[in-house]
Amino acid sequence: MLAISTSWMDEQIGIEEWLIRVEELGFDAIELSYTFSEKQLEEFVSFLRNTDLKVASIHNFCPVPNDEPSDRHLSNYYRLSAVDEHERQQAVKWTQIAVDTAEHLGAEVIVIHAGTLEFEDDRSPWLFHLYSSGQKETSKFCQERQRILQLRAEKKRPYIAALEQSLNEVVVYSQRKNIRIGLENRYYPFEIPNFEEIGYFLSLYDKMELGYWHDVGHADMNERLGIKSHIDFLETYKDRMIGVHLHGIKGTKDHLAPFEGSMDLERYLPYFGPGVLKVIEAKPYASTELIHDAVIRLKEG
Repeated sequence: MLAISTSWMDEQIGIEEWLIRVEELGFDAIELSYTFSEKQLEEFVSFLRNTDLKVASIHNFCPVPNDEPSDRHLSNYYRLSAVDEHERQQAVKWTQIAVDTAEHLGAEVIVIHAGTLEFEDDRSPWLFHLYSSGQKETSKFCQERQRILQLRAEKKRPYIAALEQSLNEVVVYSQRKNIRIGLENRYYPFEIPNFEEIGYFLSLYDKMELGYWHDVGHADMNERLGIKSHIDFLETYKDRMIGVHLHGIKGTKDHLAPFEGSMDLERYLPYFGPGVLKVIEAKPYASTELIHDAVIRLKEG
């Protein structure tokens, strides 16, 4: 089964027209992204009935929370790793709502962004600036990377504990609904989980409760920053992998069409066998032509 995320939906195109385009491109299923409001979700469901497309997965949060304002990116509206107990409970509540969405639409998996350590520079802007300006091999870059990783190691404990509590609550709920949780690897160094933490959280549950969701762009960014090689993620967690986000990356810009950019996606495809749900997670700047080419290559492979 090959799915595409609604993250590829252009705001200029209506949901009905987009679904027709997706079906014509040869996709089997959809992943609902974390940008859908409750109203958009209702509209999507009404149009989906007129297609043969399935809903393969739901990306937390879906629908977008609407009970409290947030100035964060929608994918981190609330954080399951929050040390603030009210926010943590809100994150659990809306993750459970996403589980309900999955149950209603026949999806078997919800993909979660598990959280982050909360600092004023939690997106590591200076490290990314040094990388983008060609200074990866400089002592300045190495020192900044070491500073970030050391700070992360020193400060992570309460966030890991909060996330463990949240997952315990989420998994109990999702198991009642026969929905699996996909724990996604992350892009920024301060985000949770890092490479080792993936193994820790997977060890707490079996594969039918919590599986590993691999994002090729996030893993490649880890390698580009010199933190962990892409192949290490795949080799270490291949037996727990339940899904993958496929896209391209050039420099630090990901969510291009698969095979676009500077990552050798072909190298990693053998890890994504029949038991792994494959979802193209491109943004609207990925052209229809390149998405079409990717569908052909992925289905032939």
